[in-house]
Amino acid sequence: MTDQRTAPEDDRMGEVYDRVAKNLREILSTTGNITRGEFDKALKRAGTSVDEASQFTKDEINKAKEAVRKDWQSFANAANTRKTEFLQSEQFQRFADTSLGALGKLTKSIKDWATFLDEKIENQITFHTGEVAGAGTFECTECGKTLTMKKSGRIPPCSACKNTAFQRKF
Repeated sequence: MTDQRTAPEDDRMGEVYDRVAKNLREILSTTGNITRGEFDKALKRAGTSVDEASQFTKDEINKAKEAVRKDWQSFANAANTRKTEFLQSEQFQRFADTSLGALGKLTKSIKDWATFLDEKIENQITFHTGEVAGAGTFECTECGKTLTMKKSGRIPPCSACKNTAFQRKF
């Protein structure tokens, strides 16, 4: 029989993960159209709320935020696959042929959600201030300002809003 107990630090990371995830769900529940930027802002706010109200370290909170992000990306990937299967099904096609008004709104919502999911899957790598990256253009996840690095080096904070997270732009 295996011992199913976890180490105290595993319990601690589980607790911080749960707090970040709960805060994120609460924040997103009040957001109308969830774009990539809105998701990133909400995740940042969720971590900040945990930081201000707990005994967890910034490193623990950041690890939990990344774990929550990966879980959401996994969900997005699965949902996108199911969305494609659903839209190609005979039942959906039959229903679409007979229902125009309400279905038009529903399919637009599904399309918008699928677009959001696709963006999340495509943009899953975040670069942070202090990390070393190759030359290229990066976009601040907070304000959208671009940073162009002409050579490899450490990523500085955003010059506009001092944010420390960026997405590489191709």
